[in-house]
Amino acid sequence: MLIDSQKGKVKFKVVYHGIAMSGKTTNIEQLAKKSGLEVLSFDTKEERTLVFDFVTKRMNVNGFEITFSIYTIPGQDIYKDIRKMVMRGADGVVFVVDSAESRLKENKEFIHVLEEDLRMQGKTLEDTPIVVQYNKRDLPDAVPLEELKKEVSIPGKKFTEAVAVRGEGVEETFNLMVEELINRFKRMTG
Repeated sequence: MLIDSQKGKVKFKVVYHGIAMSGKTTNIEQLAKKSGLEVLSFDTKEERTLVFDFVTKRMNVNGFEITFSIYTIPGQDIYKDIRKMVMRGADGVVFVVDSAESRLKENKEFIHVLEEDLRMQGKTLEDTPIVVQYNKRDLPDAVPLEELKKEVSIPGKKFTEAVAVRGEGVEETFNLMVEELINRFKRMTG
């Protein structure tokens, strides 16, 4: 979080984290579309995130201009160095879970990847604002929500359901993250 109290500006960095092809890019594309914003992307030929995707969203809260720099990480393990670079300075994380039964093990393992990525930044799962998004709820092989929450969750963190490709749950997820970060900002500034 960067605060310029003289100019009344605050900047937050939000990173969408999770396994490859879980819907991280789709989430920020939908956010951008609904807000009339442009997404900066670096894709491979297979349209998978190579470096990161990026969009900036602004709003006013209590007289402050709040800027959210929103990034995605590449989910493929071969790009772990890029992922670690993108995670640098993250104020909050949206952990995107692919609801498909075939991806269950991979999702569970990636919570440990997130934990390690945060630890390298001097943070923990517990002290970092995180929202878990259970995406792709429309899939025929989607794990029932209660079972998915037992298998792939981060204790004490808020969660949402989504079908990002249709824009469902995308704004709700981001709004939960905004709420977490704004509350943290208010506690810090009294």
